Amino acid sequence: MLFAGTFIFELIFLFLISRFLTRKLSALLYRITRSQLATINLMAFLFFPGTVLHEVSHFLMAGLLFVPVGHVELWPKLEGNYVKLGSVQIAQTDIFRRFLIGVAPFLFGTVLLVGMLFYAAQNNLFDNKWFTLLLGYAAFEIGNTMFSSKKDMEGALELFAAFLVFAIIFYFLGVRIPAINFDAIFANQIITQVFKQGTMILLIPLGIDVLLFAILSLLARKNSRQY
Repeated sequence: MLFAGTFIFELIFLFLISRFLTRKLSALLYRITRSQLATINLMAFLFFPGTVLHEVSHFLMAGLLFVPVGHVELWPKLEGNYVKLGSVQIAQTDIFRRFLIGVAPFLFGTVLLVGMLFYAAQNNLFDNKWFTLLLGYAAFEIGNTMFSSKKDMEGALELFAAFLVFAIIFYFLGVRIPAINFDAIFANQIITQVFKQGTMILLIPLGIDVLLFAILSLLARKNSRQY
């Protein structure tokens, strides 16, 4: 239970810091190179695998929900002073399907990461340094690209408001959701090991992101003092 809570906390922290990292990094690369093309290529090199997973997740979820998909952009492009890593054009639809399409990268990314951890736990691969490095790289790519943008989350507020209204109605009608026995779930050794190793693996993208964020913030302060 402790490891599961730590894993969720790390995901939330990774979400918060990754929101700012790509913007700060792309802005710095542009100031250094003074070239849009060089900035885009460098950002693509760093985040392209994660970008592909992010946009493919939108695409697949839209297909599963029978929502038409337009142009898919996998190569980053510069918008203002930061790089937009990718995009998928989605047709207008109801708020429920729009929300599911918007959060698809987080759902697919989390399932993929946890699936890799399960595979490693069942096959005793955590002692293999090459597989551990692969997991670390995958965690960095997935962790920094699986979170939804403001555009992806359009309609989420209305959906949550609707769920809240229904929850209140069901509460007063006496409808209750059966309790889940989390103690029994986390008593499983494989599940415990997955979350234990997951907390360690997530430290890799978190450590890299925190270090980069600190360096970028320091450089931004120096540049502002010069001007």
